[in-house]
Amino acid sequence: MTIYSFKSKVGTVTLISKNNKIIKIVLNTEETYQDEPDKACLLAEKEILEYFDNLRTEFTFPVNIEGSLFMKSVLKTMMKIPYGETWSYSKLAKASGNEKAVRAVGTACKNNPLPLIVPCHRVIKKTGEIGNFNGGVDLKQYLLNIEKKPSKI
Repeated sequence: MTIYSFKSKVGTVTLISKNNKIIKIVLNTEETYQDEPDKACLLAEKEILEYFDNLRTEFTFPVNIEGSLFMKSVLKTMMKIPYGETWSYSKLAKASGNEKAVRAVGTACKNNPLPLIVPCHRVIKKTGEIGNFNGGVDLKQYLLNIEKKPSKI
């Protein structure tokens, strides 16, 4: 396992990889780690920095989604939310095949190990309020604002 941190516009980003696949991304963290980065970490760093500079709308680095069947289902459905769009928690629950599991879907968003790749920042309350985010509400708003601007690519 590799744990690697780098500085970005939103603070320190930490990547955790296993078998050359990213399994966890921590945004805006205080802690830093400096394992020798593997290829997945180097590509992820490059692409995440490009995303923050509005030069990238999708990611190509290898990831591995871990978790329960429900969690994986919600996370994989969340990955279908198009860049620049938002869905409500209830729309995500319905699209995941669990229409009544809105709270559980919210928990899956909260416990999302791969923010940005699995775009939980694109999930908002049905009232239009942006809701919570592990990296902080300001960071969630920042990410949504990046995606409102035309991409520079």
